[in-house]
Amino acid sequence: MKKFSIEFKWAALATLAALIWMFIGKSMGFHTEKVRYEVLLEMLFSFLLFIFYWLGIRQKKKEYYDNVIQWQQAFMTGLVMCVMITLFFPIVQFITFNQVSPNFMETLAHALINEANMTPEEAYQNASFDLFLRNGVMNNLSFGIIFTTIISYVLKTKNYDQIKAAAQKPEMVKVKKQKGKTKRK
Repeated sequence: MKKFSIEFKWAALATLAALIWMFIGKSMGFHTEKVRYEVLLEMLFSFLLFIFYWLGIRQKKKEYYDNVIQWQQAFMTGLVMCVMITLFFPIVQFITFNQVSPNFMETLAHALINEANMTPEEAYQNASFDLFLRNGVMNNLSFGIIFTTIISYVLKTKNYDQIKAAAQKPEMVKVKKQKGKTKRK
């Protein structure tokens, strides 16, 4: 498990940031009167996740791979983080919609009926915990894979093959012969 400790750390920090983001969204009115803009707030958080992926992959490169990382290694690091963040996501959703904003779905349904001219059936289908959970999981996986791909390309060691070859090659040590000096009396 120590092999994935860096990924777990950054996934946990991203989850904590998501909870804080939810509290900020609620305090700014995105769970009540500005509910129709809540999707935009979530999209902004997706780009904040980019920073967490970047920091996690960069730390793995420095501490685990000694600053020499292939694209595949960086991608796998990001993919593990992506899966962990996606697994933690239902916890964030549950806390948000049951503790932080228990009336969110009701408020969203009313906004959809009044402002988007949806029928009550359509509004309640679009404002359901299951739909939010499914969309959130898909968004986390999609954005996570896209972000991981980009970051892995940028953070990969550019001349990886040359560095690995040099590390594998035994070092030649030159020894100077000293001429025997005899002392004369």
